Amino acid sequence: MAVANRIKVSPAYNSFIKEINRLESFDLSNQKKYANKELTKAQIELLVESIFFAGFRRYEGFIREIFLLYCMEKQPLRKPKVKSFLKAKSFHHSEQLIKSSMPFLDWTSPDTVIERAELYLDNGHPIKLPYTTNLQPLREFKKLRNHIAHNSAESQIEYEKVVRIYFGVVPLKIPNTGQYLMLSSRRNPANYNLMDFFDLMKSISLQLT
Repeated sequence: MAVANRIKVSPAYNSFIKEINRLESFDLSNQKKYANKELTKAQIELLVESIFFAGFRRYEGFIREIFLLYCMEKQPLRKPKVKSFLKAKSFHHSEQLIKSSMPFLDWTSPDTVIERAELYLDNGHPIKLPYTTNLQPLREFKKLRNHIAHNSAESQIEYEKVVRIYFGVVPLKIPNTGQYLMLSSRRNPANYNLMDFFDLMKSISLQLT
C-alpha cells in the first residue's frame, strides 16, 4: 500500500484525519441528496459502501505507517516514549525486517496487529492498548471490509456473523453491506453504522498517537 514514507507521526495522523473528514463530508452531502430524492436507494447504498471501503483502506495505510515509524522509535504526539526491538536503518528497512519472507503484511486484522505489536514493540506500546480497547468493533468492521473486497462464500459467513450480532438473530433477508452501513447504530442512537466507523477511526487514531 503506497503511502508517503514520513519521518514523524504527526503528518501521518494529520493526513489521515483530513481524509476521514473529507469522506464524512462527502457522505453527508450524499445523504442530503438522497433525502431530497436526488439519489436512488441503490445509488446511496453503493456510495456508502464505497466510502466505507475507501476509509478502511486509508486506515490500513495509516496503521502501517505509524507502526513502522514506532519500530524506528519515532515518538508519539501524546504518549510515553516508544521502545522498539528492531534496529531498523530506515522506514523501508523496518518494513522489510517485519515482512521477512512473507509475501505481504496484513494490516486489516486487529488480532494480527496486536500480535505484531507485542513482538516488535516493548509492551506493545503504543499500539496494543488502543487495539485491545476497540477490538470488537475493529473485528466487525474488518469482516465488513473483507466481504466488500472479496464477496466470497467465506466472507459471507463472517459478514452474517456481524449482522447476527446487530439484530440478535439472522434476519430472513440479509442486508447488503451498503444497507447495513445505513442502519441505525446500536452504540449511538444518533448515528448510523457508517458514522460509527468514522467515530472509531477518529478515536483510535488519536489513541494510537
